[in-house]
Amino acid sequence: MIVYAEYYFVHNLLANYMVLKTTSRIVNNNFSRYKAFAGGFIGALYCMVYFIPSMIFLYNILMKIIFALLIVFISFEYKGIKEYLKLLMVFYIVNMFLAGSIFYIVYCSGINYILVCLPLIYATFFIVSSGLFDRFYKIIKSINVFKDLKNDITVKIEDKQVVFNTLMDTGNLLKDPVSQNPVMIVDVKKLEDVLPQELVYVDYSVMNFKKVDYLMSKLSDAISSRFRVIPYKVVGNEDGLLIGIKADYIEIQGHKKGNIILGLSNLSSDDMNAYDAIINPNFI
Repeated sequence: MIVYAEYYFVHNLLANYMVLKTTSRIVNNNFSRYKAFAGGFIGALYCMVYFIPSMIFLYNILMKIIFALLIVFISFEYKGIKEYLKLLMVFYIVNMFLAGSIFYIVYCSGINYILVCLPLIYATFFIVSSGLFDRFYKIIKSINVFKDLKNDITVKIEDKQVVFNTLMDTGNLLKDPVSQNPVMIVDVKKLEDVLPQELVYVDYSVMNFKKVDYLMSKLSDAISSRFRVIPYKVVGNEDGLLIGIKADYIEIQGHKKGNIILGLSNLSSDDMNAYDAIINPNFI
């Protein structure tokens, strides 16, 4: 098979550029066309070693690692070694995914490598940039492999902030039926500096409208405006009631989310001392 050097160079330049662009999209890194083009150019030059037999020794594993480090170093903007290593890891993953896919298609179909490579890379970038990648990630995030993932969440109510050690649970899909705001189940004892003591030391496992009226009578005007009554159904309890308090916002992984209701519960009394709140993966 005849391989023209100029076509091979342009092909690798475009392929490297799209791999860098896909990497940037996945990690939400600021993308610079000029930097990515420079990095892709270095990668394309390295591929030209294929045409120089006397320099074929540069194709060893050590030189491949060095050139990968150089390409990522040139192509992206980053703050610190941690972000650089993250970019490097994603760059390698994208390359391995595409290389494996290309090899499989070429091996099984016999189609020319060049005819497979660029369309597959462009298709991968389209999936990542069009939002399909984000939707797929949300689906993966919602399955049970994330069930035991823990996070610290800061809750803001008036001038008070409370930090909860939360557990993700895909079974927690509660919403306020009126506002459709999502509900985060919390241990009421964590709110003892926010709520009246009459609300802190209450058995929330059994709730009825009479108890709801009593609790509302103990609230200040500021807190009563945040008060919510949320009906729910579980096995063995078709008419459950959950008391909720609307938070100003919650902060998780550096992002603030408003319109969240804290469903009051006695988690600590259920031998759940490892965490004091339960959230759905969609919170993150």
